[in-house]
Amino acid sequence: MKKSELAVEIRYELDCLGRVAQAAEVLFREKRSDKSPWPAAAAAKYISDVFMGLENLWKRKCRYRGESFPEGATSHRDVLAAFLEDPSLGRRLAPETAEHLAGYLRFRHRFIHGYGYEVTWEMVEKPLELIPQTVAEMTRVWEQWLKETPE
Repeated sequence: MKKSELAVEIRYELDCLGRVAQAAEVLFREKRSDKSPWPAAAAAKYISDVFMGLENLWKRKCRYRGESFPEGATSHRDVLAAFLEDPSLGRRLAPETAEHLAGYLRFRHRFIHGYGYEVTWEMVEKPLELIPQTVAEMTRVWEQWLKETPE
């Protein structure tokens, strides 16, 4: 794979995350006057999508560099740990962004392995609010990584 092809793939994922961030911002601003479960379920999906996007980005990086992608029962935690330990990526994040990503991983597990009706607005409100900031920070470090990645 050429770097130009990698750049297209990375920017595709960043664009998808940007769309998630925009939708999350709109959903967060809406008033919660009813007890409908749908806004909380939608928010839970967006929160889970942030971590999925990180995994997709990491997978593309691994494929480009010929590195193995974590598999097995701890693969999601392993991806986060490897990303956060990488000096050209995760270590460039603001510390609070790293904490947000860890929270998104925990939430992802609960959302994927639980029932949708268990999700409440109180559970999703703060992580949903943080998505735009988190995605902006992730975009910053991935764009910097792309600039520094050799052909």
